[in-house]
Parts: sequence; structure tokens; C-alpha cells
Amino acid sequence: MSDDRARPGRHLAAFSLLLLWEMPDHGLHLHRRINGVLPDGLKVDIGNLYRALRDLEARGLVQSAWDTEGRGSARRIYRITAAGRNELRGWSEDISKRRAAFDWFLERWQALAEPDDNVEARLHG
Repeated sequence: MSDDRARPGRHLAAFSLLLLWEMPDHGLHLHRRINGVLPDGLKVDIGNLYRALRDLEARGLVQSAWDTEGRGSARRIYRITAAGRNELRGWSEDISKRRAAFDWFLERWQALAEPDDNVEARLHG
């Protein structure tokens, strides 16, 4: 697959908002959680996540505060806002539409591909 079709982070905001709705979190742990559910080739760079979090905060979709309790360094904890939950509803609708289109694509692909996946021979035979 060409690089232009595999753009890690395209839905990073959606994944971030969803996971922050489940549980407020600091950036590094959120990064681990996101990458824990993504397949190879779609893993997210930590720098991209922090840029996305800053953008989400600037748009009022998340808010953050420093947590200085406990051991270790202070950590910025991110929480989803009501506006973020509303944005997440929009993401859900968008992803649902895309999923329907992808399901159609996969059904068509499976109907056209021979069991041995020898598509080239079929197309040029």
C-alpha cells in the first residue's frame, strides 16, 4: 500500500477523545493506550499526540491541569469536556459512514477475488 493511504493519526482526535471519556489521562499513558489498540502501520507518534492534545484543548474539547500528587514528576492530566463529547458524537457518525463504505468495498473485493487470491491472472486472463 502506498504511503498516502496509510496515514497514521488521521483519526487521532477521535481515539483521544474516546479514551479520555473513558478515563482522564496524561499524555504518555494515553499514547500507550491508543497504540495498544491500533494495528502495526497505524501506530501514532508521541509528538503527533501532544500536538493533537494541544489542538483539542485550544478548541475547548479537552481541558488539562497539572497533577503534582504522588511520586515522580508532575503530569498534565487531560479530561474531555462537554464540547468534546459532542465532537465525539460527530466522529462516531463519520466513522460509521466510512465503515459502511469499507464494508461494501470488502464485500465486493471478496466477491471478485478468486479463492487463491490470484487476482492478476483473473484480471488479465
